[in-house]
Amino acid sequence: MSRIVLGITGTKTYENRIKIKNFIHKLREQTDLEIEIVGLGDGHGADKYVKKFALELGYNYREMNPPHTTKNLYSLMTESYYEKPYSHKNMFVRNQIFCQYVNKCVIFDDSNTTDKKVNALIKQLTKVRKKAIILTP
Repeated sequence: MSRIVLGITGTKTYENRIKIKNFIHKLREQTDLEIEIVGLGDGHGADKYVKKFALELGYNYREMNPPHTTKNLYSLMTESYYEKPYSHKNMFVRNQIFCQYVNKCVIFDDSNTTDKKVNALIKQLTKVRKKAIILTP
């Protein structure tokens, strides 16, 4: 069976957990492919709900947390990638690897804010010619 690696993330302020849950739940109905969901590992906004519902609904879940954090059970990278000193470049590196790893990306955006993470991610996805779907409330 083939698989699709789907990046799912969103703004720090996105809180429509029902929309995220419904989207993740309906993925299996849309395809026969095995689906791996990859989040960015942030503990707030859309990312916390992506992790929660992907795991609850039985998906293979991985996360691309930044290099200055510790490796956890769902971390995508090897041990040597983590526990680096904090630098603003860490997010750029994380986004670069994330965009190269996923096949497609879904971004939940609560259009009330301009989110630097989302803007940087869209720019990087465009650079590596990956498709992004932006969902608003």
